Amino acid sequence: MVTVVSSADAAKTSSYRYVTEDGVAHILAYRYSGSDASLLYNHAISPLAQWLVNHVLSPRLAPNAITIGALSLVVLSHLIMLWYAPNMEEEAPRWVYATAGLSLLLYQILDVADGKQARKTGNSSPLGLLFDHGCDALNVVISACTFASTIRLGATYWSLLLFLAPAMVFFMATWEEYYTGTLALPVINGPNEGLLIMYSTYVATSIIGPSVWMQPNLVIPQLNNNHVFVLFTITCATVQCFCSAVVAIRSMKRKAKDGAAALIGMTPFVALVLLSALWVLWSPSDVLSDHPRLLIWTVGFVFAKMVMHMMLSHMCEEPYWLLRKTFLIQLVVSFLLVAGIVPWGHESSVVQLFFTISLLAYVHMIYFLSTELAAILGIHIFKVKQG
Repeated sequence: MVTVVSSADAAKTSSYRYVTEDGVAHILAYRYSGSDASLLYNHAISPLAQWLVNHVLSPRLAPNAITIGALSLVVLSHLIMLWYAPNMEEEAPRWVYATAGLSLLLYQILDVADGKQARKTGNSSPLGLLFDHGCDALNVVISACTFASTIRLGATYWSLLLFLAPAMVFFMATWEEYYTGTLALPVINGPNEGLLIMYSTYVATSIIGPSVWMQPNLVIPQLNNNHVFVLFTITCATVQCFCSAVVAIRSMKRKAKDGAAALIGMTPFVALVLLSALWVLWSPSDVLSDHPRLLIWTVGFVFAKMVMHMMLSHMCEEPYWLLRKTFLIQLVVSFLLVAGIVPWGHESSVVQLFFTISLLAYVHMIYFLSTELAAILGIHIFKVKQG
């Protein structure tokens, strides 16, 4: 059941910042449950990752180090794209798109390899799973910006929509796992076929050039190719989210659980999307045009922290708190600004403030939650447990 509580209302707390006393016992007993029916995963990505673990990666290499290394690749390609296309609409050298595609492909393979390395070395743990989940959430934000630059969406609503598509799928997958206790990926899913479409698009763009995205679409000539691609992406994401909701509700009915409560669990993400859209629409200085990446990063960090909290609640078998401090602070400030109680002043400063709050809050959670879980489980974050 979803309960709106604050940290002060928790029944039992421990000396940790993020894990309660009751949560410690559940963390120690937690076992991951999931499956992936993707043909791409089972016949290509998984075998490649297993080959890497068996023949390339050292047994002394910590799984979390592989995860960080994979994320570093997409961060690097993102920074390169940022240099050549700061406004997400410039035409970059073609090798930049090829680099982005290769980085994302390697990320996909290494993202699977870290789990296989953990099982091979006997280092599977809730810490590794949560660490992997946090990096995947960041990849959603980073790759959305890189991809928006590739198809030259610019500082427009289309870029926000492109970020929304994978964010929706990721949130709903986490939501489904929280309420059903397992993550069952269908034959076609975002982590596999979705990424395949992305890095294939990167490679295709590096070959034919990015100007193709600005040309009118053959089927819908009123829209450019990049806009049609975004609509296609949003449609696919919506269908997958609907399927996740159906699976979760049916599972809860079989277990005689409250499906309505599960739907309420979607409200934080829905609120984040709506508030972001309203801010962009009512922005006195057209903040999206001035700070497209900063705005997406800000919303992205709030989103990433949101799904991390939900995953942690799942592991600890605790209620998912709908109101978090970081989101609540931004919610209050936004209300004061829109209501005119506090003057807007320089809106750029507001964006930078929100970005700083979101970034620091996410870094705080990653650092302290990782160290807490390492202490609870008696393991090291970046060191393989021997024996």
